[in-house]
Amino acid sequence: MQIASGQVEQQGGTIEVSAEIDGFRLWYQVPQSYAVSRAGDPFLMAALLPAMAKGELLEIDPSLPVSPRLLAGVEKVQEIHHCWNPVLKKIPISARTAPAEPLNAGAFSFFSGGVDGTHTFFKRAQEISHVVFIHGFDFFLDPAIYAEAVDRNSAFVRGFGKTLIPVQTNYYRFGYHHNLSVLLTQGCVLASVALLFGFRRVFIPSSFAYDELHPSGSHPLTDPLRSNEAVEIVHDGAEVPRVDKLRTIIACAPAVANLRVCATDMNVNCGRCEKCLRTMIPLRLWHLDGPFPPFPPLSVVRRQRIHNDSERVFFAENAALAQRSQDRALRRVLLACLHRYERRQLLKEVDRVFGHGLLKRAYHRIWRSRFGVHRITSVLQ
Repeated sequence: MQIASGQVEQQGGTIEVSAEIDGFRLWYQVPQSYAVSRAGDPFLMAALLPAMAKGELLEIDPSLPVSPRLLAGVEKVQEIHHCWNPVLKKIPISARTAPAEPLNAGAFSFFSGGVDGTHTFFKRAQEISHVVFIHGFDFFLDPAIYAEAVDRNSAFVRGFGKTLIPVQTNYYRFGYHHNLSVLLTQGCVLASVALLFGFRRVFIPSSFAYDELHPSGSHPLTDPLRSNEAVEIVHDGAEVPRVDKLRTIIACAPAVANLRVCATDMNVNCGRCEKCLRTMIPLRLWHLDGPFPPFPPLSVVRRQRIHNDSERVFFAENAALAQRSQDRALRRVLLACLHRYERRQLLKEVDRVFGHGLLKRAYHRIWRSRFGVHRITSVLQ
């Protein structure tokens, strides 16, 4: 895999930084008022997992030098990802090296108005000067929807003396091009943006507490290893579970009003998706509403499907909160969802041990026949 043809171009009020990665032009658009890296560090981070999935040498054009510290960290990142999932091969990297230099003053945290980002925003309020809000790394939306979300979040952080930096990228299409899921690539794309800006310190809000950790794209083991000489990347907030983060947020009325967690819309919480429900459940138990529609019937919650261990963590956390709150009906519903997931996992394990993966292979054949691709959707595929 080759990274070449790095370009920095001004387009109206924005700067577009791009590079060619095996025929795919990956780009980032940022406001022109900020300095941006002209090195290879952001694109090394972006291309690492695709190259590991292919098991190919990653060759970076000499015009895009790479930080020695980042190269050393990437060696360990590869070891960790390969240990989590042997499908991702350890690969050699060919690059000219040069130490990175800081580009912008201050520190920032990634922020989209959700629970994790809002918690880190308040926790690190004395350190951060900016927040970065990205469009295009997890999904694409209508530009008008993104512009509305930028205005809303900008107004919120401005009320606390901070500045929002909007960033747009086509990384989602790049990851899809290589059949890699957002869950797997999240830490790499956030690190690529951090290295692009060159702020001294960057905070990546954690999704899980230390006692809930499992292999994930963004993780306290791997995120700091993506730092270079100029940028220290910090995985932040793993000392508390999501319910406790939400408990601190509800003390601030503007933060509650700005809270957006929906998987389908940046500006409106649908109240039906898993991400909305995982937030609405604690609010219901605390007799609060927040910016959500009315809580659905428990029969709707019971039908929720847990898709992976990440979602299982939040269901278990909310079930424990329901028990402490003595809401037996809600706890029973959440336990039913958990037990259904555990039965599916048991079936998968039986298939692995006794069926040698026959059911799994049949499922994948059906999936490929319907959708034409098979994506690496988990670090533990």
